[in-house]
Amino acid sequence: MKEVTVVGGGFSGLVTSYYLATSGIPVRLLEKQNRLGGLIGTEMTANGPVELAASGIRSSARLEALCADLDLPLVVTKKESRARYLYRNGPRRWPLGPMETLEVGARLTASLATGRFRPRSDETVAGWGSRVLGASAVRYLVGAALQGIYGGAPNELSASLIFGKRAKPEKGEKKGLVAPELGMIQLIDTLERKLLSLGVRIEKGVAADSDLEGTVVLSTSAPDAGGLIRKRSAAAAGKLAQIEMLPLIRVTAFYPAGENSIGGFGILFPREQGIKALGVLFNTNIFPNRGAGHSESWILGGASDRDVMELDDAALFELVARDRRKLYGRSAEPLAIYPQRWPAALPNYTVRLEDLLRRGIDTPPDTYLAGNYIKGIGLPMLLERGWDVAREIRARWRS
Repeated sequence: MKEVTVVGGGFSGLVTSYYLATSGIPVRLLEKQNRLGGLIGTEMTANGPVELAASGIRSSARLEALCADLDLPLVVTKKESRARYLYRNGPRRWPLGPMETLEVGARLTASLATGRFRPRSDETVAGWGSRVLGASAVRYLVGAALQGIYGGAPNELSASLIFGKRAKPEKGEKKGLVAPELGMIQLIDTLERKLLSLGVRIEKGVAADSDLEGTVVLSTSAPDAGGLIRKRSAAAAGKLAQIEMLPLIRVTAFYPAGENSIGGFGILFPREQGIKALGVLFNTNIFPNRGAGHSESWILGGASDRDVMELDDAALFELVARDRRKLYGRSAEPLAIYPQRWPAALPNYTVRLEDLLRRGIDTPPDTYLAGNYIKGIGLPMLLERGWDVAREIRARWRS
């Protein structure tokens, strides 16, 4: 078989290349940036590591098999990370009052008994949640949790895409979130070395164009994939262009150890609580070797606050300081602070995307899509999609 071209050297492109190469299929990997990893990366600083996006990856059988082949040990989260909070006039393990909790229980029981629990076609998360759980649960529980994962607004997110039936990754021996000992960049670097040992041609700083020949896997954002596929399928390009991407900012700040006064994994902030951030992660509580003091990562942006991308560093840091004063009731000067901006971080999982995926994005037989708008957001789903694509190409090659 002729060489397969994988466009995009983020996690999706790397794992797709890995599964192709380990099947004996020659691979050429193109990445327009001068580094691999896409959103994933780790900067080593004097105060500790700074993750550019994902702090870890949820464990699965496929991930554990991959890392075993890479000879890459994975660490699990610390005991300190077990507590997770939602904010409602302060951090709470459970943000609903007694009467609201009773309402959720009654509504949920009735929905399950009558078969109304399953999301309806084109139903938003807000609509589904109000029908099944109640308005308070949507505002303080479901909405806050999902904006921290998907970055989207409950009145736009598709309940079917998020809660509907779909295949989940097979569970591994490890539970929950895992990460390499030295941060997520260790996974990227180890994957790169493995691909080179398998004979994969990796070209960095090379922007692909729509004149690519042969079998192509597009492991890019939906808009970029649309531009690259235009000559192969104008119809598919048009559909990909409709997929909206959401901006995210991650601001990591280091403080003295005494500032770790809340504990736990982190906090998610519902809208209308006077805090602009979507959430905050307490990095030094999550994995070992993440700094000697206290490290926090504040996540901002998403569908509800796109304008935050226009702030310069000074305004962004003041916004984080203001949110932090609201949370802690006091001010603290960071020892160091590092911003990371992603103008197009995640696809917006709206009912519009649900409709588009339902109708299908038909691509030519020699063109495959492996982005996070196909099977689900999250590194485990990208890993599964990379496996699926490689399996499809391998089956076609053998036939």
